[in-house]
Formats: sequence, structure tokens, C-alpha cells
Amino acid sequence: MAGESWYRICCSNDMKIIGKKFAVDFGAKATLYIKSPTQLEFHITEIDGQKADDTETVAIEITQLRPRLFMLTWKEKNGNTVTQVQDHKEGTVYMNWTHPDGRFSHAKGTITPVSIKKK
Repeated sequence: MAGESWYRICCSNDMKIIGKKFAVDFGAKATLYIKSPTQLEFHITEIDGQKADDTETVAIEITQLRPRLFMLTWKEKNGNTVTQVQDHKEGTVYMNWTHPDGRFSHAKGTITPVSIKKK
């Protein structure tokens, strides 16, 4: 990955993901803002190479699986149920979701920290 600066920003052993933003890229691109231990805001910016602008705040559950490895789960307003595993050590994210009609999808992508601009 990007070396020492990446490690200091994201991956110290006492890493906290609450209050931080992350860019994810599965082919589709989004920004995740983990607002609290129970709330996530996602902003989808690109789908299939086309610009998108969809933001939603969802209730989440977070489980730390090991240092720098987290599982997040949530349900979206469209009925999708999502499980996302974020590996901040490797910069990898896995996402599985069930659509309202019962179809199951999965994706693997990258996750990188994003600076939050202070107002």
C-alpha cells in the first residue's frame, strides 16, 4: 500500500473507525462516513462508469473481528440487507448483499481513508 503515512492515518493498533470517512471502490464508487457506532452515511458517486449522487444514512452494527478488521451490517431504504467486511490493514473491502427480491450479490474492492474537511 502507500507505506508509513497510510499506516499512521489508518492502521495503528488502536485504530478507531468511528467519525472517519473512507472511499470504497467496487467498480461502483462511494464514500462511507461512519458517523457513530450505530450510524453510517454512504454517498454513491459512480455506478458502471456513470456519475451518481445518492446519499443515505442507515443504522449499522459494527463488529471488530481483529485489529483493523471490521464487519458492518445494515439495511437500506430500498430493502437491500448488507454485510461489509473492511480490512484496513490490507486496504480491502468485501460486500455481500441480499436484494428485496431475494437475489444475492457480492463484490470485492478497495478502501482508503478520506480526510474530513473542517468547516
